[in-house]
Amino acid sequence: MKKVTTLAALVFANSTFAMNVNTMLLVSDEYGNGVFTVSNEKTIPEFIQTKIIQLKVQDNELVKTPYTEDNFDDWKVTLTHPKMIVEPGREKNVGVRSLCGTKCDFSNDQYFFVSFEPSNYDPEGKIKSEVSNNFGYRPIFVIPANKQKIDFSVIVKDDELVMENKGNTFIKAHIDQCNDKVNSECQLTALSLAGRKQGYKLPKNIDTKNLMVEVVNHDRSYSEKVHLDEGKIMR
Repeated sequence: MKKVTTLAALVFANSTFAMNVNTMLLVSDEYGNGVFTVSNEKTIPEFIQTKIIQLKVQDNELVKTPYTEDNFDDWKVTLTHPKMIVEPGREKNVGVRSLCGTKCDFSNDQYFFVSFEPSNYDPEGKIKSEVSNNFGYRPIFVIPANKQKIDFSVIVKDDELVMENKGNTFIKAHIDQCNDKVNSECQLTALSLAGRKQGYKLPKNIDTKNLMVEVVNHDRSYSEKVHLDEGKIMR
């Protein structure tokens, strides 16, 4: 069954999944920490570098701030393994650790891209020279607002699901119209960051008449099913 998922950004794409990350969306625990698991499906070791990019929503745009030595004093999170070697068939956990303590403002979500960029590990030059098919992932890490406010509007317009998130935490919208007769291009999962208004292209087999959208927050403590007609704004 094919579905469309609009979440974090896949940096590179390839039909051979040599390196994998266990999730493209990781929500921290109550202390602002989390763990990604990286695996190597290749027959040779992978050298993997990681980077953190902080995200902020300003005027409906994503402002990206890469973490560097120059802005170290402003870092809110760090990684347990900025660089690592993953042996063939093995996994390695990469922890994301909050540096905030009580000094950060958690009245709104905090968002970060965590980039995993692999290359062949070949210190002795034994691997034959060839075009490398390495690819990377850029999942999103979220420290959720400590007191969540859910406030959104959603509309179907021009074959898009348009969501405006006016709350202080991210929400996910899920549509599922798959059945025994239709089993492809019939699902959508969309992530809406706090403060953003964005349109998501609907798969071709989704009927926009009397559309049912399920909206949830990160831990499903909030869940609502919204029925839509094209052009009609709900909430």
